[in-house]
Amino acid sequence: MIKSKLNTRKKPVSLFLTAAGLTLLSGSTLAQPSESKATKVVTKRAALEEVVVTARRREESMQEAPVAVSAMSGDAMRQRGIANTSELTKSVPSLEISQGRASQIYIRGVGQRSGFARVDPTVGVYLDDLFIPRSDSQLLDTVDIENVQVLRGPQGTLFGKNTTGGAMVLTLAKPGDTQEGYVDVTLGSLGAQTVRAAWTQPISDDLSMRVAVNNRRRDGFTEDVVSGQKGGSVDRIAALLQTRWDASDSISVNTLLFLSDRDDTLEHNNCRINNQQALFLEGLYLAWPGDTDPAQPTAYRENCESNSRERLGDLKSNTGPHPNLNWDQQQALFGTTVEWLYSDDHQLKGVLGARKAEKGELVTSDQDGGPGNWSESHNHGTSEQKSFSAELQFSGGFADDRLRYTGGLFYMLEENFEPFTLVSGFGGLDSQTIAELGAGQEPTRPTSTGGVVSIPGIGGVAPGTPFVGAVTGNPIQQNEFDLKNTTLAAYVQTSYDLTEDLELTLGIRWTSEKRESNLILTQADTTAIENRMRAAGLVGACLGPALPAVCQSNVPWAADPVGLVAALFPDLNGDGIDDFPMNTTPFKDESKEKTFSKVTPMASLSYTIPGLGDGFLSSATLYATYSDGFKSGFFEPRVQDGLQQVEPEEVKNFELGYKLEALERSLRINGAIYTMEFTNQQLIQVQTDSAGNLAVVFDNAGNSDIKGTELEIQWMPSANMLVNFSASYNDYSFTEFSDRDLLQASLGNTVVVDRTDEPFPVSPEETYSVGVQYTWETSVGAFTPRIDASYKSEIYLGLDRGSFEAYERDKELAGDPAKTLVDLRFSWSSLDYRTSVAAFVKNATDERYQPGAASVGSSLGTFFSFYGEPRTYGLELRYEY
Repeated sequence: MIKSKLNTRKKPVSLFLTAAGLTLLSGSTLAQPSESKATKVVTKRAALEEVVVTARRREESMQEAPVAVSAMSGDAMRQRGIANTSELTKSVPSLEISQGRASQIYIRGVGQRSGFARVDPTVGVYLDDLFIPRSDSQLLDTVDIENVQVLRGPQGTLFGKNTTGGAMVLTLAKPGDTQEGYVDVTLGSLGAQTVRAAWTQPISDDLSMRVAVNNRRRDGFTEDVVSGQKGGSVDRIAALLQTRWDASDSISVNTLLFLSDRDDTLEHNNCRINNQQALFLEGLYLAWPGDTDPAQPTAYRENCESNSRERLGDLKSNTGPHPNLNWDQQQALFGTTVEWLYSDDHQLKGVLGARKAEKGELVTSDQDGGPGNWSESHNHGTSEQKSFSAELQFSGGFADDRLRYTGGLFYMLEENFEPFTLVSGFGGLDSQTIAELGAGQEPTRPTSTGGVVSIPGIGGVAPGTPFVGAVTGNPIQQNEFDLKNTTLAAYVQTSYDLTEDLELTLGIRWTSEKRESNLILTQADTTAIENRMRAAGLVGACLGPALPAVCQSNVPWAADPVGLVAALFPDLNGDGIDDFPMNTTPFKDESKEKTFSKVTPMASLSYTIPGLGDGFLSSATLYATYSDGFKSGFFEPRVQDGLQQVEPEEVKNFELGYKLEALERSLRINGAIYTMEFTNQQLIQVQTDSAGNLAVVFDNAGNSDIKGTELEIQWMPSANMLVNFSASYNDYSFTEFSDRDLLQASLGNTVVVDRTDEPFPVSPEETYSVGVQYTWETSVGAFTPRIDASYKSEIYLGLDRGSFEAYERDKELAGDPAKTLVDLRFSWSSLDYRTSVAAFVKNATDERYQPGAASVGSSLGTFFSFYGEPRTYGLELRYEY
């Protein structure tokens, strides 16, 4: 194994002292104050272990790195029962992770609310130096993870691509030079079964390999009352093969192959009406299948309310059987890292990575919220993702390591294919409403009395005459996306010791992102739809090119004309999408490309207070950091308008931090205060195209500010006891954010709505967590009870102005109320610590919370949401050999 002198920075203050007998992890290992290891030996003096991080792409003490970073070892994650990286949100400040139709990682309120491949995430995830570019693969089960680091704030200089919020860095346990491994079996409620195992096998003096497997299964916890189908089930298997070859005293080669297969079932959703005046309710007096009175349309509301928790009860749903609730995804990731220590002080590293993933058909949104297929989006075919990356990194030091540097070149090529379908279905409008909309007037409640109503293209008809068909736009729109992204970057960062205690760090990165997008949009054949309706004798004259497939009904409102027409287009092939006749020629076949480039600098000044020993204050580092962040622009489909450019998102970050150790290094206190200024923040919104079709799209919100503070405390009152505490507070504010009034847009008018008073979505202002464990050493082994509790303030989940107005009336109409989750664990370890048994309870108070939801209040008037996992419990057995 290579012995390196790199990054052994000398300080007048000694590195953290550890208790006698505690193991100090070194090399590429992160020495977290592990709950299990920190309490294995009873000593007279308790001290926290040193934490070695790679937040600046080199190994250094966490307490000396001028970066806001949280670090946790694999042992610590196991002691807390963390089976997936999404559970880090319970203990890491300012980290919010939501799951559902798309995995979403937010740091300090910065994240991306979409799983579409065209939209880059704002938090970069790295697995052994390999960048994972797509959000649907970023949340990994903790398969043989050695440690994880969460870096908060823009990390654009060294980590670069799409890290305006921060980065999550995962490091795998590496093959060693001795045979060793473990088997871990977990059984629990909901039929949970997990088997994990790993084995290291030396092959020769300089070559070794490590194999790890993970098989995790669990039944669902939600139930559809119609079909009995369970939602929220887990069925995953993953395998990992690593090799390490020490080619010489100065060259090592590490390879990894990661394979995974996921066949989960999505949680069933529920629905709640939050705006009776929404466009799809009484805003336009739209009628839906089942409506018989245009003045009092109730079908849309009843569709939603039939799937409400108030009506169905706990963890029940009424969406009916659905074939597209299975999250079926396969992934393969290959990587090779070559490290060459070409002198005692300089190193060259090359990293190659290749990834391929496929995801099957999946319903991505069900905004009508009920059993009706009236407002949905689907991945209607197999999505494919391919990427190749290469990075050349050089690092080292000069002048007896007083000047340290890290620099490199980065290249990535991504090719993604993504098919998705937007379904809006059929609706109806009264002749009075048709006339008012045609005249650009806000609709009034329809009435069947009065004179003749004039309809353009048809002439005079009686009030109360139904018009049915594609009144909300083309009923189905199939999109096929081909995306090609090419990234080039060059970076360098240097740190110089101005004195023995004062360090100046400067860095800069140039990034070029070339985006090539091709969109093929195919719509339903409105002529064929009209012909089918006429052949059934249900309609007469149609409105023509202005409103294709909207026709005068031959049956009165009392006969449910919309329902009769919708029944002509059933789901014949069972794919969850009604079978409308499709055009054979695409409505739009469009290609666009653009290169976005940016230079992002950073500067940091850190000061380590000299002369401290092992008294009350053992060590102290203060730092000030400025950094820029950049996330590429892209092309967003806006229904019939095709590809529209979304500008790059940029952020400036100003941060002051402190890192303290006290009480003979048994107490560690790290914190930061910061201000982030965003320009052209990319947010998901509800908008219309030029034809009036509604669509949930990405656009630039304008400008915003985030001001916040974070705190992490670790304390060992004794060698047997460990206390963890974290807290964060973030004040989010839009300084420029405007939108269009959707009702006025449907009338052909442009009315600007100021949205600067709205909260940031999916981001709690306050978070707190605390964990306490105590170990009793006995003649039969060690017994350790542990409790973890986490609190998050309420979270806003709206997409538009109507949602915010509902949220202001009642937080539960468009948000997730404040919640506290409590986890319990009691473990026993044998005297040699090879065998352990643990009983655990997660969400011990059976709290109800919503890890994924969305409110569309202005147009749909619905709040679509689903619950997170209820209380679960189980037993874990582990043997290390």
